[in-house]
Amino acid sequence: MKKLLAVLAGSAAALVAGCGGGGGGTAQQLAGDSASASPLAAYIGTWQSACDHHDRQTLVIAFKSDGSGALELTPTGETYFKADCSGPMVATDSMNAKITGKPDGSADMLIKLADNAAATSLRVDKITSSAPAYTFQRTGTTVQHVLRDGKNNWCVAVDNGESCMQDDGMQAAQSVPGGLSLRGNDLYTVMLDKGAYVLDMHYVKK
Repeated sequence: MKKLLAVLAGSAAALVAGCGGGGGGTAQQLAGDSASASPLAAYIGTWQSACDHHDRQTLVIAFKSDGSGALELTPTGETYFKADCSGPMVATDSMNAKITGKPDGSADMLIKLADNAAATSLRVDKITSSAPAYTFQRTGTTVQHVLRDGKNNWCVAVDNGESCMQDDGMQAAQSVPGGLSLRGNDLYTVMLDKGAYVLDMHYVKK
């Protein structure tokens, strides 16, 4: 798992990533009719990243049920036995708190969508993502909680060794600026890094 909280923490070192979930109908009904008119309605649903050496990330986006128009984001990491994410899934990574995405306007931004590509103009719906104090957790029938280099880790066997996620215990509550941009069935999450918005994750509609 590379970025279990992509929209929230925006840092590979923080092990952040993304999403899974269902269609938008139920979520919009829970939030009320007013939410369906929101420009954020297009993001409702389940989004999935490409496989990245055993790992795939899913992000479920829904409207909060309080009618505020804010989003609720549920990221999940999936680890597969095979490096190409085929075969059985051996672990699921998640956090024990929901991420809230509060709308913060929109803007046109130049974002590099690949390391060696020229910047592309994206219309970004900015959100402030926040979560209360939380912990990461990894589950699976073969997951073990072990010490690696003197630190607690959740490890699971994969075809070329093992995949481990460090257990850092309780994490402090966070509130972080970021954004979402949609191009067809492609969802891009962006994060604020050193005063500029940069690409965080790329997902496709599941």
